[in-house]
Amino acid sequence: MKTFAATFVPFIIAVSALPTSNIQAHIPGDILVCTGENYTGDCTTLSGLPFNECQPLPEPYFKNVGSFKPEAGAFCRITYTADSCTPHGDAFIWPTDGAPNLHQFDDPATGETTNAGSRMTSFLCQQCTGCS
Repeated sequence: MKTFAATFVPFIIAVSALPTSNIQAHIPGDILVCTGENYTGDCTTLSGLPFNECQPLPEPYFKNVGSFKPEAGAFCRITYTADSCTPHGDAFIWPTDGAPNLHQFDDPATGETTNAGSRMTSFLCQQCTGCS
């Protein structure tokens, strides 16, 4: 029994001393938005947002988005050519790929690479049961 205690007690102490991370449960439709590319920089999860309603970006993300990703269960239309959501949005962002680099974003309307992240003002998400 001494061997058991000598082996596992230090292990338990070491594990309990590890830093805890801020683990959040993800809800379908949550949005991860970051100031940096590839989900770095100042990041937050926007949760509990209603579907089919324009969402202006809060500070510090207003016109300052490096990456944007909806969780499974939603796809979003982002707006970067107007002050608020437009009926069509500028681009669809799907949960599968997200938009890991909005500073080098391929604009679907023009086919050209644009810095959408420095102009993004808002987004509107819709529920999608087939999105993953």
